[in-house]
Amino acid sequence: MENDRRRAIHADLVRESKDNKGYYRYNITIREIDGTEHVVPAYGKDLQDAIERLIWIERVEKITKPKAVTISFGIILFAIIILSGVFGGYYNNPMWIYGGLGICAFALILTQLIDRYLNKK
Repeated sequence: MENDRRRAIHADLVRESKDNKGYYRYNITIREIDGTEHVVPAYGKDLQDAIERLIWIERVEKITKPKAVTISFGIILFAIIILSGVFGGYYNNPMWIYGGLGICAFALILTQLIDRYLNKK
């Protein structure tokens, strides 16, 4: 039999939830496609509810996970610093360098503010 999907292979009832009466905590062992296994906690009214909630959370995290753009953003900032240094040396004016560093600082502050707003920190 070909293993072409993730499977929950074992579940243990750990305890009743301390915060929400009627809900239980389960430790679910999941076998990945490559054969590795890991244990994930899940909460629900019963085992089926806990597995459905676990699947729902993983789908939401997959959709809302931000894309990694930090490398390209860092390259752009590095290029701005290099270009401002080149222009500052060419025109013999340090304002080019200050301007490039100012643009980079403004861009970093702006991205931090946007990240905080999106993650509601």
